[in-house]
Amino acid sequence: MTNKHYKEVIFYFKQKASDYDLVDQQLYWSLSDELLKKIINKKIVGNFYRKKVKIMDAGAGTGRWSLILHDLFKKKKVRSYFDLIDVTPQMLEEAEKKIKRKHLTQEMQIRVGNIENLSEFKNNLYDITISFYNVLSFTEKPEKAIGEIYKKLKHGGLYAAVVSNKYHAYFFNILTAQGVEVSRINILSKVRFNKNMPYIHCFTPRQIRSIYSNAGFKNIEVIGFPNFVYPNIEETYISGQSNFHRNILKNKKKFKEILDIEWKECFNPDAAARGNTLLVIGEK
Repeated sequence: MTNKHYKEVIFYFKQKASDYDLVDQQLYWSLSDELLKKIINKKIVGNFYRKKVKIMDAGAGTGRWSLILHDLFKKKKVRSYFDLIDVTPQMLEEAEKKIKRKHLTQEMQIRVGNIENLSEFKNNLYDITISFYNVLSFTEKPEKAIGEIYKKLKHGGLYAAVVSNKYHAYFFNILTAQGVEVSRINILSKVRFNKNMPYIHCFTPRQIRSIYSNAGFKNIEVIGFPNFVYPNIEETYISGQSNFHRNILKNKKKFKEILDIEWKECFNPDAAARGNTLLVIGEK
């Protein structure tokens, strides 16, 4: 039975499902996505030289990142096969529409499920697992989810997850004068960026590295991104856009300049704590 926490999460994403991909039109998130694509192309796709790869998208939502990863591997002439898992059926319905439209039904399978319990999936099956944009933060027990994912990876497999950064959570809620939320971050390491969303876990780079390590992962890397441009309150909604980002990032030259700076510095471990979000990559 779905508990109170997951009922809130499912309701939140059910309301957003049909419009979720409108985030592609927001300039800040376009910048963030372009940076993440470059990072995963270097750190994940670039490390695989096999003819085919098996991937679990643990918290797939509308399938955005499965499709992106598929295209990146296709450019490398690697055949990729995906299992997309999510707790919200309506999000997976949107994913299924895109999969059918792109004629990828043989390469991508969807299943409603909770990544805290992956007993239906074989152990040691996947080359890569991804959980992008705060999937682990939305879970009730991130440690349990990470432990489950570890079991499903092959030896040498990679798990890449994007989680909310506790240090940025402080910054954002102080900036937007949400004093009550600052106290919750301090005491519970929980945050919400607007009043419509459930509370989610936030982590320091050291904390998320430790959780990965305790699950058995090695060669763990924590990458902050973006590190120098942050979302405003408008960017916490699907269709919002702050004047600040509209005025700066709509200029293609400025967009590229900022992207280049972010790319140049994103692998500097000193910068990780500055990140709006944290990308964590660990090897089994």
